[in-house]
Amino acid sequence: MSLDLTTNSWVDDPVLVKLKAERKSGDEIQEHKHDDWNDTYELYRNKVKTNRLTQRQAVNIPLMKETIKTLLAKRNTPMVDWQELGGDADKEILYQEIWDMGFRENKLELMDMLDVKNVLLFGISTTKLNISDTGVTMDVLDIFDVCFDPLMKVGDVETARFIIHKNIFKSVREILADDRYTTEGKNQLKIWVESPAGITQSNVNKEEWEKKMQRIKDMGVDHADFKLYAGGDRVINLTEHYATIWNETKKDWERRVMVYADNAVLLSDDALVDLIGVDFWPFVVWSEDPETNDLYCDSVGDLVRTPNKVLNVWFSQMIENRTLKNFQMHWFLPGQNYTPQTYTPGAGVMLPAPPGDDINKVIKPVEISSLEDTMTAINALTQIVERATGATAIEKGEPESGVQTLGEVKILVGKAQERSIAMAQFQRMAWYERCVKWDGLMQANAPKIIRLYKTGQSGKMYSKKVFASDWRSSEGYRPLIRSSSEQEVETVKGIQKFNFVLSMFPNNPALKKIAQKRTLEYLDLTPEELKQIEDAEEQAASMAVPPAAQDMQDVQSKMAEFTNLVGQQ
Repeated sequence: MSLDLTTNSWVDDPVLVKLKAERKSGDEIQEHKHDDWNDTYELYRNKVKTNRLTQRQAVNIPLMKETIKTLLAKRNTPMVDWQELGGDADKEILYQEIWDMGFRENKLELMDMLDVKNVLLFGISTTKLNISDTGVTMDVLDIFDVCFDPLMKVGDVETARFIIHKNIFKSVREILADDRYTTEGKNQLKIWVESPAGITQSNVNKEEWEKKMQRIKDMGVDHADFKLYAGGDRVINLTEHYATIWNETKKDWERRVMVYADNAVLLSDDALVDLIGVDFWPFVVWSEDPETNDLYCDSVGDLVRTPNKVLNVWFSQMIENRTLKNFQMHWFLPGQNYTPQTYTPGAGVMLPAPPGDDINKVIKPVEISSLEDTMTAINALTQIVERATGATAIEKGEPESGVQTLGEVKILVGKAQERSIAMAQFQRMAWYERCVKWDGLMQANAPKIIRLYKTGQSGKMYSKKVFASDWRSSEGYRPLIRSSSEQEVETVKGIQKFNFVLSMFPNNPALKKIAQKRTLEYLDLTPEELKQIEDAEEQAASMAVPPAAQDMQDVQSKMAEFTNLVGQQ
């Protein structure tokens, strides 16, 4: 909106009219999941809504919590190795060190945990890449704070006509001091915040701010990391609207970023390439169960939500049943001048009986049906959820009921691992896209000087100033994403294959040496440690060489023991 000085009233800005229409379409496609997301989140946070009919007790069986935490425990942050396409090893080493430093300082492992938790709870997660003084950072956005073009192709965020990042809360003083916003927009904002509509919107903003802070805190980020607004400070709800706009001068579509306050005041309107130096959307979106018909697909939380509600109802009823039994309520027959009283129980206490020949004709306990089968039903429903999500009792650290052989246990563990690998594949694709966009932003916005730190063989820390020209490459870089969970499974399978091949060629020393090397690569050894082991093996082989057949048999035995040990882990 803008203030029309002739009529002294607020009128819609033509640009904002288009942006509001896009935001409405993005919000509407997302809102069909809000009720499900809220229910899932409340169950994860052990919050229960009581009612007068089915669940009168505020109790919750933490099925949602234990399922999500079990699957999170199997999460492995992928490892990223950078490859310089021109074969320059020095540039490659420096670029790898810059990535590793940013990984530590920006706490990308925590970001990955929040990212996977969003996918498990809500089915989708969005990461935003930002430019900072030290390079490029990544933030996982609140699931409620970002909406997309309904026509966006699933799995390809670059096909979106618009992406909206909303609920960015800032105080008026912060906005007025920010050079990124236009002077005209700031002047309009000053008038807006003092208008009746602006004052009303400020109260709404505070409520939304408190909800957002609670969600972020519950997702694992400390509330102290965010600035709390003191009394009297005005909170403004900013929206960053990324959209493709027709440029009449260039006669072409152009990606632009528009920032507006309270859906009313346009603060800035800039070309995306002018702001961040690249022409791709600085967002990465992924899910572990993508669908062609719905961007907001189902999640593990959706599988658990309804059974968890049923369990809570049953558990509530069982608790109420036991409470009613503990009350020991009685029916009594009025008349015969008998007035029932309550007495304090105690050892040897004599309680007066009602007059009459038969006490059972005057007073009788209230019969309350027992619910002994409730726990059996709860266990049965829990097992259904475990089979659907892959978070079995064994994965949770609990023994399965009934007698099971070691082979059956290994099969259960293996099936659960296969499900976790399926999610890891989509996670790896998202990480690849993050790294490609991180590389593009680094090439366009890298600081001129970066200070790196490296620990030498002596244990002493060394520092080095690295200039942009030292690592920039005309050929470019390519990220290699390796999922540790997939790598471990493939390594174990490879060792098993080597063990089989060794039995066919027991007298082949080259095969034996390769098998030993592949087994050592499974361990987390430094190059120096690996070389020490190889040197010691060569020295031992030169001093006393056993018969080839016996030597190969020993190798096979050791590899079989190692494979069994890894399989048990």
